[in-house]
Amino acid sequence: MKKIRELIDQVGKPSLGPRPNGVDDITISPPKYFFHDDSRQFATNPQADREAIENIEEVYYKSASDVVAHELNKLPDKTAVQIINNRKKILQQQHSAVSKKLSDVILENQPSYTKELKDVQELQRSLHNAFVICSNGRRFLMSVYVRSSEASLALLSNQQKRQTLLTLLDSLQTIKTLQHTDVRLREILEEEDYAGAIQLCFECQTAAETYRHYHCIKDLSSKLQDTVEQIEEQVDVALSKSCKSFDKSSYTKLQMAYHLLGKTQSAMDQLLMHYTSSIHNTAFQVVLGFAELASPGQNLQKKQYKDLCQHITKDFYIPCLMELCKALWSVMNCYYKTCRWHKEEFGVIADGDIDREVVEYVNRKLQHGHHRVWSDVQSRIRTYILSSDLSFFSYDEFIVILDIVKRFILIGEEFCQADDTETQQITDNLNEPLRKQTLSYFYSHHHGRIEELIMFLENESWQPCPVKSSFDVFGMQEFRFLKPSFSSTSSTSSNPGQDETTQGSKYFHPFSTKGHPLADLEKLSQNPNSQNSTQAGHNAYDDFSEDEEETADELLRDYVDERTGEVPMSSSSSAQSIQSAGFVQQGPILTNTALHVLRLCGSYLKMCDVLKPIAVDVVVCMSQLFDLYFFAVYEFFSSPEGRGGRLNERLTPTIQRIEESLFLPENNGASEAEPASVHEKFSKFRKPVPCALVDLSSPASNYGITERVVATESLVCLAEQFQHLQKNLEQMIPQTKKAFLHQFYSQTVRAASDVRGPAYLGVASHAVRYSETVERMSSVNWDVKDIMSQHNFYVDQLLHELKAFKTSLTASVTSVQMPEAVSRVIWQHCVHYSNYAFVEGFSNVKKCSNEGRALMQLDYQQFLMKLEKLTNIRPIPNREFVEAYIKAYYLTESDLESWMKCHPEYSAKQLSSLVSCSASSYSGSNRKTKQKMMSLIDELTNRK
Repeated sequence: MKKIRELIDQVGKPSLGPRPNGVDDITISPPKYFFHDDSRQFATNPQADREAIENIEEVYYKSASDVVAHELNKLPDKTAVQIINNRKKILQQQHSAVSKKLSDVILENQPSYTKELKDVQELQRSLHNAFVICSNGRRFLMSVYVRSSEASLALLSNQQKRQTLLTLLDSLQTIKTLQHTDVRLREILEEEDYAGAIQLCFECQTAAETYRHYHCIKDLSSKLQDTVEQIEEQVDVALSKSCKSFDKSSYTKLQMAYHLLGKTQSAMDQLLMHYTSSIHNTAFQVVLGFAELASPGQNLQKKQYKDLCQHITKDFYIPCLMELCKALWSVMNCYYKTCRWHKEEFGVIADGDIDREVVEYVNRKLQHGHHRVWSDVQSRIRTYILSSDLSFFSYDEFIVILDIVKRFILIGEEFCQADDTETQQITDNLNEPLRKQTLSYFYSHHHGRIEELIMFLENESWQPCPVKSSFDVFGMQEFRFLKPSFSSTSSTSSNPGQDETTQGSKYFHPFSTKGHPLADLEKLSQNPNSQNSTQAGHNAYDDFSEDEEETADELLRDYVDERTGEVPMSSSSSAQSIQSAGFVQQGPILTNTALHVLRLCGSYLKMCDVLKPIAVDVVVCMSQLFDLYFFAVYEFFSSPEGRGGRLNERLTPTIQRIEESLFLPENNGASEAEPASVHEKFSKFRKPVPCALVDLSSPASNYGITERVVATESLVCLAEQFQHLQKNLEQMIPQTKKAFLHQFYSQTVRAASDVRGPAYLGVASHAVRYSETVERMSSVNWDVKDIMSQHNFYVDQLLHELKAFKTSLTASVTSVQMPEAVSRVIWQHCVHYSNYAFVEGFSNVKKCSNEGRALMQLDYQQFLMKLEKLTNIRPIPNREFVEAYIKAYYLTESDLESWMKCHPEYSAKQLSSLVSCSASSYSGSNRKTKQKMMSLIDELTNRK
């Protein structure tokens, strides 16, 4: 309004006077001022009309908008009349365009309007006809009512009542059936048809809801709900029974019942709880039964499971462990069958009407349940194992315990379907207590076996045990478990179309109807100290043929006589009978003690195979068995002169290591320090002493040549068998611990053949009469003037002695065939002693001419030529020792000095003699030259 007043003030009040040019009279009027029909003022222009309509503001399309206020608000504060007129003209153009458009649309739709109007008129006529028909019908009905009699109406009324009563009769019969539902429910429950009972209850609840208007039905609904809850409790009880005795048909009924109740998921949670309870109750009842046998008269019902385990005595320990494992396997087998049922039958119980999420939930629960069930089972076995001290059991009994637990661990690994990365994790709870018990038992057992082995060595007669020429450590009874089983491959490849749940199953599927996977061990648990206890535990599933079984029975014997196939007598009596029969051992040379070492290694490896975590400790103790035999052979048979020097350069560090690590130090009566650990307590032993009956100093037996051959070759054979076991040992210990194993093989096992050197020095040293030979050489005149063509007599005598030695050597070795390597070592020693005798004899020469030196060469060459005919050694070893000494006589002063510095193998006496004989031929001052050389010899001697 303010803007209008300003506009009026600009124009001024109307008057009769003249108006300004271009200004018309302004009349303020209502809104029709803007919208009176001036469409005739605008010529028809379709393009202009379209633009006018498009420029119409949005506010004009809203019915509730105040367009006047809108237009006034758009005016600026200082508004000219011309602006208003222009805006007015625009609005009139838009109004005219809209009017024209509306008129065109009306004219365009005029035919449709006319047609619809005719349809409306036709509808009015149809409604009028319908009204007439209804009026006529009413009149006819009224006429019938008047003409009908009262009897007809009564008949119709009775018919209606009859129908009502029949309906009531049906309702009463249904109500009667509902009242007697509990009887039928009891019958169905006795048949264990839980799904049928639940279905019946649901049907009754539906019927009760239908007839709830009857007073007799009011309490039936709540009663039926209580009945459903009671049925659910019975289903839960039946579900708990499936943990101990799984029946496919019964379990199917249970799952159908839970499906009808809509509690399939909660049933899985409840099932796992029942399995946990069943495991604990089963273990408690088994141990309780044996505890009452072990402690009669005591009330043990209220004892805890751990306390009950401590009541199991040694006599009942293994049978109780077996029954405990059997009972717990039975529970695990029920769970295994349950999982198979869910995989094969779960989707069929409701014709596939199971939500996918429910199926996935059940599968996850069952998969997790494997680890949960196995964890509960492990806890029961773990508690039982830790409850007793196993060190009081014999080795055979302990092996049976390990076999049972190892088999059960394998069962658990298959039960959990674990891969290599999970195996260690899922069995830790059972492996750890078993490791502790085994380690404690093993160190105690190992100490006893070492003491036993020392006793064997001290009573060993060093005679060969007849074995087959094809003897191999894997043919021994104690090592049969290392052979691969045939059953696993045959069971998996025989039916490649098997389901994943059964393919490769070794401990569950084969026993789905009867039996259990501990049957073979059950026999051992009744008699663990039987001869074949170690063997049977690992051959339960080996599908050997009849021929292989016959071979296995033969291999169960310790060794087999090659000639007769009979098992010979043991110890020295068997060796004496073999010698008297003129039998010569053709196969590998082994002693009773060496075979005993192999048996012990087999039993040790069995512990490695059963419990990998102690494998390193077991392998270390196995190496001590070999070290002890190695040291005993070296200590008993090596000559004092062979313990050091060039003959023993590789053996010396090995013997020193064994002596420091294996044997107690000689404390000369001082008190021993307390061991710092269990391992240290059982790692030091006393040194063995040789048997007094073994005579190594008698010339009649060629200084015990047979015993020496048997001893050294049994050590070499033992080392070869250890070589065969190397790969097995490497597989049993972790990578980080293999450095010790490699060191043991490189420094000890491969050094076994080096013991031959010092062992046969005591024989070879008597083959050459060293002193007599040197004395004979001293009587020879070496200061001759002519070159001799005939060698000296002492050479023939030395060769005669060696021939005689060869004959006596062949005659002395009767019970074994001397290996070529032994013969070579002995002759190497003989050549060494002969060469040393030559040099020693030459060093005793006081005066020697050049012709005498030529005679020395002639003698030695004659010796070598005849020696090559006497022995097969090619080339003759250490001949340079003699030849270099002879040639040194021809050296000049400076050359001799250099030569002595490069040949430390000669003694001071031998070098001095060389200087004395050589100095006499030097020009100049002989005394000064000799003193210089002697000083050099003293200096070289002090350096050694």
